[in-house]
Amino acid sequence: MKRTSRRSQILYILSLAFLAFGLFNLAWGVWPSPTDAVQITIPAGLLPAAPQGSAFTSQSDYAMNVSWPRWVRRGASGTLHLVLTDLEREPITAGTTRQAQVVLVEPALYPLEIDPMGSVQTALGDDQELLLAWEVTGGQQGSFPGKIFVSFGFYDEGADGLVSIPVAVVDLHIQVVTLWGLGAGFASGLGIVSLVLWGMLFVLGRLSAVRQGWTS
Repeated sequence: MKRTSRRSQILYILSLAFLAFGLFNLAWGVWPSPTDAVQITIPAGLLPAAPQGSAFTSQSDYAMNVSWPRWVRRGASGTLHLVLTDLEREPITAGTTRQAQVVLVEPALYPLEIDPMGSVQTALGDDQELLLAWEVTGGQQGSFPGKIFVSFGFYDEGADGLVSIPVAVVDLHIQVVTLWGLGAGFASGLGIVSLVLWGMLFVLGRLSAVRQGWTS
């Protein structure tokens, strides 16, 4: 009887260990990452990076907010956001128009995977807000610095093309983390397997305790 009682106790202890291990793995897979952010104001007027003698100007005062996950799990994705807001408060008089501001944004986070890749070109009109987002996927463990390049575009008749003038460069840093050397998918799978083992061991411990009651 003592041997049977000890066996059921061992099974219960092992089941609790697998339960704690499984819940820890699953919790790690869904725990939200903290977010880092940078805010920059782009004033109206002549752009500092514009070539001397040119008339490339910012159409308005703009507020730019860039946010990104401080870390992502290997094999999982985080979202990089950029919000550009027109801060112009003065109403435009009737009969007058203001050209839309052409905006070019390009994130550089090699070797992290970014979707969509490459430069994004869009236009920002009066009192509008521009929202851009990229999915960043961590393929390998480590710490990776990166940059986001923001430029305003202007049509140059002489060059018969678009000229980009840099207005802001944002430095960012994303860490790709693992659990027990495993990525997000394997860690979650290991958590599910541990919960299955917890259930099996719990049932075996219960059956052992019931069998002990029958034989006593």
